[in-house]
Amino acid sequence: MNLPVSKGTFILIARVSRAKTLKIGSLGKCKIEPGYYAFVSSALGAGGLRSRLRDLESPVVAHWHIDYLLQTATLMEVWFTTAEKKLEDKWAELLDHREEFSNPIPRFGSSDYHLSRVSRLFYSKRRPSFAWFQKQVREQFDGVAVGRHRVAPAA
Repeated sequence: MNLPVSKGTFILIARVSRAKTLKIGSLGKCKIEPGYYAFVSSALGAGGLRSRLRDLESPVVAHWHIDYLLQTATLMEVWFTTAEKKLEDKWAELLDHREEFSNPIPRFGSSDYHLSRVSRLFYSKRRPSFAWFQKQVREQFDGVAVGRHRVAPAA
């Protein structure tokens, strides 16, 4: 993926076409319904967004929760910012308060917080709107701009 090497926060938008049950690490067996999934994360380490998202393209062995989902889902696009602020929690709150989204798997992407039921994965029957998200970020986060990278279909 041709993304900046800058640090930042991102949301992966992926589509699942058929229902499936996946074993997702310590979360166990999880039912994955057809529809759209939004996964919120950050890339604040060395190599930034480009490095973090390159790791997701074709993991040899599933390590992170999102690796398991991407084995059955089609990655559609990446919404991102190069703001170095940690925005992962705030962006997850934005999606959590949007009526079209639900949390399909508790603790997905946040199981290292053992007492938390927070999830970084959101489900919607309809494709999420980048225009809506961009407007929310513009209104709620001073000086933070978001970009979108559309992922080309696999050949």
